Amino acid sequence: MRSPSINTVMLAGNIVKDAEVRHVGGNGTAVSTITIANNQRFKDKDDNWQENTAFVEVELWGALAQRSEEFARKGIPLVVEGTIKENRWRDKEDKFHSRLLVRAEKVHLLNHPEKENQQD
Repeated sequence: MRSPSINTVMLAGNIVKDAEVRHVGGNGTAVSTITIANNQRFKDKDDNWQENTAFVEVELWGALAQRSEEFARKGIPLVVEGTIKENRWRDKEDKFHSRLLVRAEKVHLLNHPEKENQQD
């Protein structure tokens, strides 16, 4: 019996730096990468609160990547839904590399600077 293969990710965090959009391929498809700081709090063996931060790279494609220039600013909190993707490549010395990242399918802003300014 074959086990199911599920690849779904949902994570929340703050954007570490502004999105950078580039265009790839013959048709110039938009792609951008953002890094999210995801903080997890826990109590250590002495019952003291500790925090562990994971920096997760997120890749956005197409219209979502194009819109990221407007919303993906340093410090903005958001939730990302997507899948885990592995990039593999060989460098100039023929050394193999790989890295995991999240390919976003949906992005939900938890607050937006313009909306906050309108409330004043």
